[in-house]
Amino acid sequence: MPSPGFDDFEERLVRALGATVGGGQLTRALGYPSQDAFRKAHQRGRLPVDTFELDGRRGRFATATDIAAWLWKQKHTVVNDLSLQGGAS
Repeated sequence: MPSPGFDDFEERLVRALGATVGGGQLTRALGYPSQDAFRKAHQRGRLPVDTFELDGRRGRFATATDIAAWLWKQKHTVVNDLSLQGGAS
């Protein structure tokens, strides 16, 4: 279960990006430098969140809630790792 503060973070991300994220917004949200890098990660099965297609639309999409959960986990894993090493408080 995500730690306290996650619900607010998730809500703000959904408000900012909308419930479904695709295209350049999805590429940027996942930290890829370009859509080509995103496409290659998808082809290699290396995307950090589940993506899907929508009928009548081009490209891949993800839910903002999945992106929020992944970002939250990344942030807190890094912070916890640094804390264990004595690098963050």
